[in-house]
Amino acid sequence: MLNVWIGNLGKYNEGELVGDWLKLPVSKNELDNFLREKVGLQITQEEVEKSLEKNGVCYEEYMINDYETDLPIKISEYSNLKMLNLLALASERVTNMEKVDAYIECENTDDIEEIINIMMQEDKIPYYQYDLESELMTKEEKYGITKADMNGLTAFLTDKNVLAYFDFEKYGREDDLSGYVELYENGYIDRSAMDEVNLHYYSLDEIKEELEFEKQNNKIKVVFKEVGKDPVVMEIEDTLEAKQKLVEGLIEVVPYNEDLLLICNEEGKITNLKPNLKFDYDYIAGNCFIVGDDFENEGFKSIRDDQIEDVIKDLKERSIDIEEIDEMEVYWWK
Repeated sequence: MLNVWIGNLGKYNEGELVGDWLKLPVSKNELDNFLREKVGLQITQEEVEKSLEKNGVCYEEYMINDYETDLPIKISEYSNLKMLNLLALASERVTNMEKVDAYIECENTDDIEEIINIMMQEDKIPYYQYDLESELMTKEEKYGITKADMNGLTAFLTDKNVLAYFDFEKYGREDDLSGYVELYENGYIDRSAMDEVNLHYYSLDEIKEELEFEKQNNKIKVVFKEVGKDPVVMEIEDTLEAKQKLVEGLIEVVPYNEDLLLICNEEGKITNLKPNLKFDYDYIAGNCFIVGDDFENEGFKSIRDDQIEDVIKDLKERSIDIEEIDEMEVYWWK
């Protein structure tokens, strides 16, 4: 679990607290939209230039005011939000966070990239549970009993009928003081096998690729316009298949307004789909939707909340009524 309260640093310096809680991990689009809509930041260079031209000021920097987490990490005001997002995503793969916590503590690292590397090599961590659980025993005693069971000492002492007289706590403390192991309440780290985990095995690019970060929870918000019906807001997967399903065929990208695009059926007119929207001397045939233009990454992004009302109003005005479709013939859509 990793929740962070993210605020607008510029607004804060001006005496205004603007921001909100964000539960990580999220997709890149969701993160960008959160920073725009909840924190009030300008994300792209185009947004920065527009804000400067319109308001004479822009806001590009965030701060982390507070956080809630059960992950082995300390977060500061200046922690990198994208790295924290990757950390939260990596943590979802961990099956035994106790062994990860133990290894991080043993390595004494607070570097996020190193912690992610540890999480991604969880199966190589030389952490072992004690053979028994007891709140009345010290960790040295638990380890001593576990060690004696593994090397046959317990069986030997039992056979000689002297088990009750053996000091397992002192036996376990010997390895701890010698530095062979690092003891914890429920298990121990074998220090001789620490090098099986490489803190720099994965580069940052490899981490992103391995975790499929861009694909994780990657949905985009669109305004969908079905033939003969009012436009509606919905979230879809940011995949070609999802877009083709909405328009019922191959997609065609048409400039709509500023940083928005209209996605429609490429063969809508050829296959005689019913007219949906009218644009001057042209029209859109078949279902379509409006989405943000992520030109910097040559893709799509969610439509912003502040754009939705105007888009819905415009689509309603351009909409061709279903009865009008059935009863009328207009020359410009023949």
